Amino acid sequence: MHAKVELSKAFSVRDEHEFFPIRHLMWRLNPKLMVRQIATGVHVNGGGTVIWGLAYLNGEPPSKMKVEIALREAGFDFAHNVLTQAAFVWTDHSGGEEGK
Repeated sequence: MHAKVELSKAFSVRDEHEFFPIRHLMWRLNPKLMVRQIATGVHVNGGGTVIWGLAYLNGEPPSKMKVEIALREAGFDFAHNVLTQAAFVWTDHSGGEEGK
């Protein structure tokens, strides 16, 4: 089965303990995928604080603009949240086996 996905894609999980299984699963599906935690905060529709992550291809770190677009599409509330760890993504040029 093949699927076409445009990266970078942002997502949220309820707590930190849910983040590692997603990172591991994505790596198992495609070792070229990097998954990084980039922020904590709420959705535009409210609710509790969640952990925000970003999936992108290894060796192709997204620009700040692409990160912000992906987060906006996923429902990140820029009015009430701050990107605490996202700068690491768009300045990261290291490789590695993220899922292990």
